[in-house]
Parts: sequence; structure tokens; C-alpha cells
Amino acid sequence: MEQLSSGLNLQALVQAHLVAIAPTGSFSEILRGLQNNQGFGLVVEEQGQFQGLITQREVIRALGQGMSPEEITASKIMLPPDYCLRLNDLDDPLAVLERFRYFGVDALAVVNYSGGVEGLLTRQAFRESLRPVDLLRMKQVAEVMVPDVVTIAAEASLQEAAALMTERRVTSLVVPEETSRGVLPRGIITEKDIFEALHSQGGVLTGTVGSIMSQPVLTVKPDQSLWQVNHLFKAHHVRRVVVVDDDGQMLGIVTQSNLLAAIDITEAQGLIQVLTRELNKATAELRWQLSRQQAITVAITESEQRYNTLINHLPVALYRRDRNRLWQFSYVSDQIYQLTGYFPQDLPDLRQIIPPPDLALAERDIEQAIQQQRAYSTTYRIQHRDGCFRWLSDRGQFDPYSQMLHGVLLDVSDQQRTQEQLKTSLEREIIVSTIIQDIRQSIRLEDILQRAVTSIQQLLLSDRVLIYRFLPDGSGIIEVEATTLPQYSLLGRVIHDPCFTKETAQRFLEGRTLSISDVSQAQLQDCYRELMVSLQVQANLVVPLLQGQHLWGLLIAHHCRAPRLWQREELFLLQRIAEPLTVALQQAEMYQALEVANANLQQMVYLDGLTDIGNRRCFDELFAKEWRRCQREQQPLSLVILDIDCFKAYNDYYGHLQGDQVLKQVAQILESHLRRAGDLASRFGGEEFALLLPSTDQAGAIHIVEQVQHALAEANISHAKSTVRPQLTASFGIATTLPSPERTPSMLLDLADKCLYEAKALGRDRWIAQEL
Repeated sequence: MEQLSSGLNLQALVQAHLVAIAPTGSFSEILRGLQNNQGFGLVVEEQGQFQGLITQREVIRALGQGMSPEEITASKIMLPPDYCLRLNDLDDPLAVLERFRYFGVDALAVVNYSGGVEGLLTRQAFRESLRPVDLLRMKQVAEVMVPDVVTIAAEASLQEAAALMTERRVTSLVVPEETSRGVLPRGIITEKDIFEALHSQGGVLTGTVGSIMSQPVLTVKPDQSLWQVNHLFKAHHVRRVVVVDDDGQMLGIVTQSNLLAAIDITEAQGLIQVLTRELNKATAELRWQLSRQQAITVAITESEQRYNTLINHLPVALYRRDRNRLWQFSYVSDQIYQLTGYFPQDLPDLRQIIPPPDLALAERDIEQAIQQQRAYSTTYRIQHRDGCFRWLSDRGQFDPYSQMLHGVLLDVSDQQRTQEQLKTSLEREIIVSTIIQDIRQSIRLEDILQRAVTSIQQLLLSDRVLIYRFLPDGSGIIEVEATTLPQYSLLGRVIHDPCFTKETAQRFLEGRTLSISDVSQAQLQDCYRELMVSLQVQANLVVPLLQGQHLWGLLIAHHCRAPRLWQREELFLLQRIAEPLTVALQQAEMYQALEVANANLQQMVYLDGLTDIGNRRCFDELFAKEWRRCQREQQPLSLVILDIDCFKAYNDYYGHLQGDQVLKQVAQILESHLRRAGDLASRFGGEEFALLLPSTDQAGAIHIVEQVQHALAEANISHAKSTVRPQLTASFGIATTLPSPERTPSMLLDLADKCLYEAKALGRDRWIAQEL
């Protein structure tokens, strides 16, 4: 009791200089006096002595009993003289609380030792000063509600309502409504409503209940806490709510009197002592924190006197937790609602809103501090009831005697957000620098683009980041991409955007960007919206990629799971990365031109100038390469050497120009009968040609040679000076082997050459085949 009264001055709450009335006061004087006293109560006194008390309830009950206004006087309807408080009662707030609960009134007269009236103490002023919300949150509505709800029809008269309140001794009536779901509360009428109607009508009670009832009705569920009910009372300035079930049907009613009755004096004393101890511990912790920040120094020295300010206005929740139930509060202050969005009874275990990785680190920090017998300090994320993540700083001390943790929770989201922004900015700069470095060190455009989209996707945490390259026909292809899930992949897909026009391209050429946070809500052409929906896109960012004065493609970030409000920094990141990618595109264009020039040069080095097939140098290099490959893969290798029969005689008779044309024609026939990528036709020298056939056995080589012979016969090239027949023919030497370390390429070449000469010796226009 001493702990409470030291911080609460009830005498300062007494309202003096109120209108009083004599016992003979008339009905109109009673109405005027109550109205001047704002409806709290009207003191009846005679010769300076307290005689009784009149409230709005006494007026309503007198009318409800059938008394006419002319016969009503103050002495007839006033409450007896014991409806008061003595001055010494004000030293015991809990005794005052019990007296309000016993009498069931909203105000009590305060009388001095000589019987004179000092003023009125209202229950509202007393309750707001006491603020016993920590008791209310421990009880549920079902424990205190009045199940017998007195109802009245909306069509009933106000006189009937007053009579019913008097008969049932209640201060409010509920107006019900019959629906298919049952009886639902439609409105509510109170003594105050009837009194205000009586005053506004000049003392005459007319009208129906429906004309003055309050609606809609505030409702609560039986399992809600009285703390929540008290919160509704204060937020909506009401004094009663209806209790309903899940279907909305009435179960009972809760009033401010029920709340007051719910506060047990013994329970209040115990909690006050607990809160006082917690205040002492919290004050010490706050003094240490606030001194480091050099702020609110005066509040530290006056912390005991400013208890309510500290508890109700600082973003700090005080708590007590058992070490064996580390994340379950045995006590937590009301500020937990501002920090998490949950009332204490809705949050039985703090772990349910802490991400597992953060939970593991926090438990480690706390356990280490307990083992080292020091104060603990850790920071972790929680998911607020609104769905957003916030950062809490959890600081406290472990008491080894009680095995309890005493501490505070502080919202440090702003500080963490600043650190995250700095970290993100640094990561973005690193990505841009890395891409620039890639451009300097790499000439492979595909690698540069892939690393860029992968880095962006990881930094933005978007579902898909891709580069879209335009094709000559106006469509485009997904060149590279990075996705979170395989089902989001569009890699290699050709897409035609029917909404993409020359005007669209011109805007991108001018450096314009596109940002859509919600495809379903944005003002878009139907064709573009349909395209986005077909690609599972709900939000996107688009930045152009230029190659000189040409629109090469687009750098795009997609969000597929849900709409996303893009930040300006995220668009700026794409623009920053697009700049070095533009350099990479120009570099790739120059490299491509260089490759073409090199290819032309390579063609000049490795192609025979007359026949446009491989020359001897080309044959030698490829022969050695394919020998090693076939040896490594244990594949057969065949070599064919062929010679045009009697070609010198052909040149002498038809001339060298015609001879050159025949060499070209034979080269074309040879090249047209090669089937595999590694096959090579080359001019070996003069009228000799070679066919290199990797991964081809002897039967396959013979098959190709016979096809070439047939093609030469079909060509029907005249050769009047041939000793074989009057058409152009050729002789073939075929050698096949399985390359191994014991054999060499020159051995296979010698065997093919030997087979060729054997074919010539046997009369030409034939093939000879052997295996090495």
C-alpha cells in the first residue's frame, strides 16, 4: 500500500466548486445541476452538511417507477448519506477502489471531518490515475461478463426503457436484431442516453429507443482479455461492450463496473510490489543506456516519480523470463504491443516470431553471458504482426537466485536499417567495380552478362533477372538469366512483344527506364499486360542496353511471387550496371569484327587457294589432333589418299585452265560426301587429295569412297587421253587403325600411300584398303 500511495495523490483528483442542491430542490433544478456537473453527480446538502447524492441513474429510476416530474424532489430520489468518502479514505487508494465497487456508482462525495462537502471524486479520474491494466490483462471477458443481457425493441418508448432499467436494476439495454444467424446486437441505450434526451426535451421523456440508441455496437469475444476491453473503453469513450460468439450472437455484456470488480485488492497489492521491483531494475538499466546517449538526464534522476511516463512513452518493453523457459514471459510490460503488434496473451512464446537463424545466435549470446556471469546484450529480428520484420535489442541480467532473466526490449530497426543501407550501397559498388574489372579482363560477352545478372539477382532478391537481346525481326531472345526457382526460367526463349513499337524503342534509346510495381493495377496496354501475365511477372524493372547508337537489348528484373514496390536505389543499381555493360557490348562488337578478320586470315592460311578446301598444312595439324583424340577415346581413324588418273595427260590435252576447273569439281564432290563434323577433305598436292575420317572404321571409309566413285561417274567428265576409260576416274588408297602409343600418324599415312600405288599398279579406277 505504501508503494502505491506514495505515487498517487487522490486529494488532487477531487473536483471542488461543483453545483450543489438543497433537499427541496425541484426536478428542473436537479436536471440543471447534473448537466452543469457534466453528469458526474449532484451533491445534496443543507446548512453546509452532506445529506445525499443524486446521479443520472436516480433520475431515470424515478421516472421508470412512474413518478411524475412535478412530484420529484432531491430528498425523494437521493442516495443515502453513506454514499461518500471521508478525507482519511483518500490515503488508501485500494480502499477507495473497494468502495466504488461496493456502491456501483460513477462518483462519490468527499466529506470532511465536520460533515462538510469538499467535492466529488469520480471513478473515471480515479481509474485513470490508478491504471491497473496489468491486472486486467490477466483475466478474460468470460470471467466477469454478465450473461443475462437485458434487451428492448427499437420501437419501444423511452419511458418503457426507463421502467425496464429500474425494474431490472441495470444501466443499459441492448437492442437485438433477428437474423438467419440468430440474435445479433443492433444497438445499445444507456442511462446517459435517456438523461440527455430528457434534458434536450425540457424534462419531458418522449420518443423511441431506436431514435437515440448508439450503433453499431462494440463487441468482444469471451476469450479476449479485460486489458483489451479496457483499451476499447478508452479508445472509443464508451463504458460497456457486448460479448458475442464467433457467429456474432450475444452471450453477455461487460461494463466498466465489471472491470473494476475484476481487480482483487490482494492481487493488486502483489502486482504493485512486483512492478515496483521491476521499476527499480529497469530504472538502473535505463540510467546506464540514457547516460551513454547523453539524453533525458533529468528523467533519470526523477525516474521513480515518472514511472508512468517511462513505461507508457518509451519504446522499451520490460520483461521477466524463466531460464528454463527462455522465450516465455512471466511478465512483460504493455509496450510489447507497440514492438510486436501482439498483446501479451497472444504471444505465449517469443520464438514464434523470431527467424531460426536469429534465434540460434541470440540463444548463444545469452547462454555465454550467463556462464560468464555478466549482463547479456543481443540483437535479433522479429516478424511484426503487420508482416514486416523489425530489429529488437534484448538487454538484461540473469539472477542466479531466482533463475530469472530481467531485461528490456528496444526497437533498433532504424539503426539496423541504416547499417543495411550502407552495406547494400557498398555491395552495389563492389558489383559495379567487379563488372568493370570483368570487362577489362575478359572478352567473353556471355560470361560478363551472366555474372552481371547473377549479382543483381542476389542483391535485389528478385525472382528473375535477365538480359533480353533484340533479333533482326523485332522479336527478342533471353540471352542470359538468373532465377530463384527452376520454374521461373526463360533462358533461350524467343519472345515477341506485340506492344513494342518504334516509339518504344526511341524512348529506350533516349535512356528512359520502366518501373512497374503491380502489373495487375498499372495502366498498361492489354497486349503488354497479357505478355507479363504469361511470363508470371507481377512487377518489373527495365533498363536499356545500347551498342553505340543501336538498341541492343534490355536489362530486366522480374518479381513473380507478388507485386513489389521498387526502391529508387534498385533502379539506380540497374542503371549503374547498364553503363559498363554498354562498354562490354561495344567491346564485343569490336572483338567480333576482329574474329571475322582473324577467320579470314585463318582461311587464307589453311585453305587451298584453288579448290577452297583444306591445304596440306590444314591436313597435317588436324591429322595430329584427331589422332590424339581417337587414341584418348579409343575410336578408329581412317585415311584415304586419292589421285586423279592420267591427270598430266588431261592438262596437256585440255589445257591448265580446264585442269584447274576439274580440280575444283573433284574437291566439291569430295566435300559433299563428308558427313561428320570432324571429317576433312584437303588437297594433298597437285592432283592428289586426302580424306581424313575420324571415328570411322574401314567399312565406313570404303562406303564413302564408293559414293565418291559413283559421283565422279555421274559427273561424266570427258578425258580423251585416259588409259582407263574416256571419262575422268581416280584411284584410292584406304588405311584404317585404332590409334595407340605403339603407332604413329606417319605409319598410317605411309600405309594409305602404299595402298594408293597398289591401286594404280592394278589398273587404276579402284580402291585398295588395309588396316594398320
